Amino acid sequence: MKGNTITRRTFLKGTGLTLASLGGLQIAQGSAAQTILAEDIPVPCSGGTQRPKFKVPSNACDCHHHIYDPARFAYVPEDKRNQPPGTVDDYRLLQKRLGTTRSVIVQPSAYGLDNSCTLDALQKMGSNTRAVTVIEPTVTDAELKRMQDLGVCGIRINLASAVKVVPIDKIEPLSKRVNELGWHMAFWIEADDIIKIEDLLMRLPTPLVFDHMAHLPQPAGMDHPAYRVVCKLIDKGKTWVKVSGAYLDTKIGPPTYADTSKLARAFVRYAPERMVWGSDWPHPVMWGLKKPWPDDALLLDLLSEWVPNEAVRNQILVDNPAKLYGFQK
Repeated sequence: MKGNTITRRTFLKGTGLTLASLGGLQIAQGSAAQTILAEDIPVPCSGGTQRPKFKVPSNACDCHHHIYDPARFAYVPEDKRNQPPGTVDDYRLLQKRLGTTRSVIVQPSAYGLDNSCTLDALQKMGSNTRAVTVIEPTVTDAELKRMQDLGVCGIRINLASAVKVVPIDKIEPLSKRVNELGWHMAFWIEADDIIKIEDLLMRLPTPLVFDHMAHLPQPAGMDHPAYRVVCKLIDKGKTWVKVSGAYLDTKIGPPTYADTSKLARAFVRYAPERMVWGSDWPHPVMWGLKKPWPDDALLLDLLSEWVPNEAVRNQILVDNPAKLYGFQK
């Protein structure tokens, strides 16, 4: 819009006003004070600056994000992406922009088995945050107890990245150990590998969580046999799917992500009570691709299109995460 209509930024000729707020405007003292509308919140590693278009419910949870702090915690040598920082302070900006208050930090491959950065962030972010770490079967009971006391409630099995720190033959022993703690096991896995280890997945005792819509490739989507495997696991009563990462496997891209959106709708129709949402901020796979950062508000707005029913959408954003990650109602 043009003319006298206020868009995102407006310059006001001040008259000695003190800091005030009018309809979301921050009016600062001065003769040419710049004012930024409340929805204009730039965040590192995130495209766009506006807030989501729908009303995000209280206690909404971002169930998948990472924290990167290379100035304090060095990446493992095997990781070649050299992801830029995505610190706790940066993530708090994203929470302010999206309107989410709960979150789950997921250990990224850049840190391998060293959970120091994730646990440090977990302590800083407090009781509205949980974490999913990466461990090996030799981890001590004392270390598991320490993690649990901090808010860890699951472990991640990453079979899709270049840094594979947990071999397949260690998955079942790990599952048995963390099942005693009431934790879950999250999988970042290629769809073809889901088929290969179907028998293993079926016998694991822990609840299972599939990151990013089980990484089903496009254009196959629901026609890929891994979709049926995941649905069978859901039917067993202990499997969850993150309807996240719409930008990861798309062949169509923004703003509709029509192909991965179709897959998300299919999962939601199949078992809305087993779906959770995550931003995947700060979008590590995008680093080095020379593509724009995904717009996190747009990614959250997609959920309102996939799930137009507000009650079901609130279930995915609030109730399901509370059950899976142990947040109080």
